[in-house]
Amino acid sequence: MPNRGRLLMADDEETFLNATADLLRREGYEVDTVLDGSGALERVRANPYDLLITDLEMPGNEDLVLVRQVADVAGGLPIIVITGFPSTRSAIAAIELPVTAYLLEPVRFEDLSTRVGAAVSRFRSYQAMRQTEERLTKWRDDFQHVASAKGAGAASGVDAFLALTLRNVMGSLTDLELLGQALAGHDAQGEPCQLINCPRGAQLHAAVRETIAVLEETKGAFKSKALAELRKKLELLLQHG
Repeated sequence: MPNRGRLLMADDEETFLNATADLLRREGYEVDTVLDGSGALERVRANPYDLLITDLEMPGNEDLVLVRQVADVAGGLPIIVITGFPSTRSAIAAIELPVTAYLLEPVRFEDLSTRVGAAVSRFRSYQAMRQTEERLTKWRDDFQHVASAKGAGAASGVDAFLALTLRNVMGSLTDLELLGQALAGHDAQGEPCQLINCPRGAQLHAAVRETIAVLEETKGAFKSKALAELRKKLELLLQHG
């Protein structure tokens, strides 16, 4: 079974903690467990997770302090809060924090599993889009550096431009694949081959278009059959993606 995501569960009730973690593992998740807030914060600082599931009333999470600390340490990480002692105060505080669900005990596992799947899918999609934005920013900076150094030698300029273009195109396609996996986890009936036309993949679509535009604009300065073939393949990807 493929790994559906890495989760961290924090709860001082060991029976519930271990039983729920085992059920989530059977669903395909990798699950780490801790008994208090300080242990959870230490794990979040040391490891990448897709979701934190935490008890509201446990040592180290008084007044949602763990949730507030995680928001500072790992901004964007979704959190599901579970409690047997709900209050208006804690519910309002949860709304103001990155809490994706506020669940009351006893929790039906089917409900928890649905919430977990949706939260992990959204977070992975968010990560893929953020990585794409970072890649595009670095790509522009690298391209400007190559363009400014073009006078150093035509051959070296072509090699540098080709390497830069191929690296970023492959990286963008990898981002596209990761986003597809995240969306497939959210909606298994989705068609992967239609992902490039998905509104949530608009930035990845734009990245491929930008690559084609750059290849077209620079074909006079960098004459290369390999670059021309690459441009044609990318155009076909957009037409049939």
